[in-house]
Amino acid sequence: FAPSGPGILTRTLLNAGLRVVALENNSAFLPNLQSLENSLDGQLKVIYGDFFRLDPLVTGTLKPPAMCSDKLFETMGVAPVPWGADVPLRVFGILPQKKERNMLWKFIFALYECSSIYRWGRVELNIFLSEKQYKVLTAKPGETRAYQALTVLWQVGCEIQLLHM
Repeated sequence: FAPSGPGILTRTLLNAGLRVVALENNSAFLPNLQSLENSLDGQLKVIYGDFFRLDPLVTGTLKPPAMCSDKLFETMGVAPVPWGADVPLRVFGILPQKKERNMLWKFIFALYECSSIYRWGRVELNIFLSEKQYKVLTAKPGETRAYQALTVLWQVGCEIQLLHM
């Protein structure tokens, strides 16, 4: 599962042999990705949507690319699993820097509420984020500027690993 764009991350995941669902929020990129989808015999599914706008706190009909996670999971054919089961979904994405901190708060609240993407079980997030936010998430007590409530919530709820810098 990968938020899309020009397709660099999507192509990397496909080349690794993974089945990918690419959410694309920019209609200009859809034709290229749909063409790629048609040539890959089921390895790629392209959906017009925005992972970072899943389950917005609004009522009424959502205007794409915003979408509800239950509709997304239904479209992908992913069924809920118990928290003790294997991870039903792995997310690969790049957090937009201007919304980075807000998105980290949104994900951690959803985790503790078992809402949004976490209604289907544990989810593995593989996210590119700024070094500044990584230092906040991995700070130790006593690191005055970096150690915050966001730090504690992420460290208690998740195993945070640096995969690449």
